[in-house]
Parts: sequence; structure tokens; C-alpha cells
Amino acid sequence: MYWEITAIREVQDPAPAKEAGRFVLQRHHDGDGPHFDLRLEQGDHLTGWRIAGETLEAGCWATEKMPHPLKWLSEDGDTRRENEGVYAWQQRSDRDCSLLLMSPSGTVELSLKRCSSPGVEEMRALASTLQEHGKERASLSALVEDGLRARSRSILRFCGLSRTLDGDDFDETGWRRLLEGMTLCEIDERLAKVETRYDRQLPPEPVSRPEPLDVDGEEERRSRIRRIVGEKH
Repeated sequence: MYWEITAIREVQDPAPAKEAGRFVLQRHHDGDGPHFDLRLEQGDHLTGWRIAGETLEAGCWATEKMPHPLKWLSEDGDTRRENEGVYAWQQRSDRDCSLLLMSPSGTVELSLKRCSSPGVEEMRALASTLQEHGKERASLSALVEDGLRARSRSILRFCGLSRTLDGDDFDETGWRRLLEGMTLCEIDERLAKVETRYDRQLPPEPVSRPEPLDVDGEEERRSRIRRIVGEKH
């Protein structure tokens, strides 16, 4: 299950809190990259989070750690111990949580929220789409970003043209809500209709406008040609 750190801050003179157990924060680097292991004592075992990144800050992603032995409270293995002490829950639910990490160096409040992750069927659909278009799984995040950007641009253009055509009668909030629930193809179909209306009401200017010929210049060129021909004869 994925979590995101929403806030991390030092707490001066924290109010007394009921300790839940000991904690240890260790820095580690393995095959999946740099991360922190925050281990929390839960009775006869440890739980906690693996927090991705080289710095511990808001915005970092974390995954829940499976229950593991208490020995990691005193052993570091190939990790580097960053902090240790006791912790206390400030708030805890299935969707978010907040806890105090109290150590000799001070008290830090750490807040996290649970992030929804794709289910098995959703992942199967994504894998099938990538295979259909001959794309690698590593390109998934970039493709998603491209799709979101394309949707945003189409919706922005739809609303801009519609405001020009309908003025105050255009319900932008309602239309944005409706378009957000559509696929990009469906959005572009509606955008094409608005573009057609716009072109009919405000026809585009031609790429180039016809200009009168420079008569004097044309006569001068003809005269020059006649002189050249005359000189040769």
C-alpha cells in the first residue's frame, strides 16, 4: 500500500503524549534506490514504512513494511542509523495518520496519507494497452503525463472558444465537470463542433491577401527585356 508524506515539522515543547513504542530511522540504498526505513515497535514485532528518496521531506512516497523482527531496533546491518527514540500516535485512521518521533535531538511530527493504487484488473488493462501500442512499461508515466496534458489543452481550448461564442451564457464550471468524465476522444469530438461553430461565426483570415500588381515596375521590366533583345539583334 502506498502512502505520501504530507508534512514533516519540528515540534517545540510538545504536549505530553502516550508513547506507543520505540522507533528507529535508518538510511539504506538497495537495488531499488535510496530510501529510509522507519521502523515502529508494535508489541513483539516491527512495522513502519520504506520511504523513497535521499531526503526525508513532504512529497516523499512510502510503502508499508511487512512485520519484521525487533532486532532491527538495535542492529543496523548495511543501513545507517539516522535517528532513534520513542513515538506516539497523534491521529490514526485507514486513510491518514500523524505521529510524533521523539528523540534526544528533538521531536518531529510526521504526517502521511494513504494513496489509492491500481488494482489487478486495472494493471492488466494498462499492460494490455502498452502491449497493443508497442510501448515499454517504463514509458507508462510519461505517456500518462502526455495524456493529461493533451486533455488539459483540449478542455482549455473548448472553454476559451465557447466563452467567445456564448459569452456569459456559457457555463464553464458545468462543462468542465462534464468534460472531466470523458475520454480524450470524446472531448475532442465536442471541441471539433465548437471549432466549426467558431469558424462559421468568425471566419479565419486568408493566409495571404491579393495585392495589386506594381504596374510601373512591370512596365519597367518589359522595357528592359525589349532593350536587351534589341541589343542582341
